[in-house]
Amino acid sequence: MQVPASPLAAALVRCAAAQGAAATLGDTEPWESPDADVATSLLDADAARALSLLALAAEVSLSAQAGVRERALEIADRTGARWSSASALIAMAEAAEGERRTRYARAALEAARQSDGEDAPRALVVAAGLLPEEEAQEVAAEAIARAGGAPHALVPRPRVSEASAVALERASRSLPAPQRIRVLARLLTGLPAEAKARAVQEIERLWAPWCFENKEEAEAVAPYLSDALLKRALEEVPVWPVHALGARLVSLGREADARALVLRWAASSAGYRADALLRLGERLPAGRRPVEEVQALFEELAPEERCNLIKEQPSASVAHLGAEAALRIAEDCVEPSGSYVRAVALARLVKALPEAMRAEAARRAVLAFEAAGADADVLGDLCEAAPWMSPAEAARLVSTSLFDASGIPSLAGVFQGWASVAQLARVFRQAGGEEAVLAAADEVAFAGRWLRSVE
Repeated sequence: MQVPASPLAAALVRCAAAQGAAATLGDTEPWESPDADVATSLLDADAARALSLLALAAEVSLSAQAGVRERALEIADRTGARWSSASALIAMAEAAEGERRTRYARAALEAARQSDGEDAPRALVVAAGLLPEEEAQEVAAEAIARAGGAPHALVPRPRVSEASAVALERASRSLPAPQRIRVLARLLTGLPAEAKARAVQEIERLWAPWCFENKEEAEAVAPYLSDALLKRALEEVPVWPVHALGARLVSLGREADARALVLRWAASSAGYRADALLRLGERLPAGRRPVEEVQALFEELAPEERCNLIKEQPSASVAHLGAEAALRIAEDCVEPSGSYVRAVALARLVKALPEAMRAEAARRAVLAFEAAGADADVLGDLCEAAPWMSPAEAARLVSTSLFDASGIPSLAGVFQGWASVAQLARVFRQAGGEEAVLAAADEVAFAGRWLRSVE
């Protein structure tokens, strides 16, 4: 007889929480104050529970979302002012509205100010975008001072909210040109249209040889390069990533130049050439893709090399090899060293395949994950494939993976992080629908009881 999904979801979360709590309580060192140690663990668990509730809220209907989200915010109302995690408080602010939103954002500021971690400047930048405009610019200026103007510390990845991007763009106008141009590059994707156009013009004025120090900055700027700047960038390869420049050449109608560029840097290796042509072909109309050339290059590669290319470029692989061939190649990677590659390739292929093939690819991905020893590094990609799993496959994945989280010596680890309730939220839904998600949320909301008795 099949166990109903909702009681099973509740039981799994409760068991994992109990084991995580036992590990937390047993981790206190004898020479430390037990009460202080557990108090810190409880605050960490509260932050993790709130974050997992937000993840679960995203997997239920609009009518149920508000209730689950409110449970997360109630936890933050109770203990959030004492959380040490600025990122958790930022997540609460993003989920809240009005005065609550501002209060959480300011709490995140305080947590970032007290942190000596390298991500503190970034937390200040993100929190700035959640505050009133005048206050936001002051906080952005504080972030710049904290980071010493270092662009990578302020915006580790070229992706930031519009409000944060606007505040940081204004606050960074006094930076020296070498830092200013790099900050602008990292803000381009977040700026509104008019501000983005001005930033591109400023980048053109500030341009100097070798002005960008890494691939992320160059890739962010490449789509906006004028003909004159594109010519200068081509002189700076390989500091400029060839694939980003190739994409820009294609967008300007210079396909032959793009092909020559990417193949020149691919040398004579069949693997490098296949990779270059896959990336280029994805930018081309279907009738002009180098399909036959890519297929011939794949024939020269070892199974694990083919599988790795599919893992890195699933959509392009399907476009050039065909859906059935791409799935077969990923499945055929059976070397022990390729078990991780195979599982990830299958998981990533799911979204790239035609709808009719996705359930089968998801099934194979779950089997590959289990054959690879349930490698936690695969889990993130596998969770993305959850909507195409059968309920039984999803339930098996939850039950297998969640108890990996309970092996982490903290209650917080059960709710947030790898193999946690938060990461598995989408899989809970596929295993038992909205009822299973809400049952899991009930357990998360109530799990503080495992440590409350020692407060």
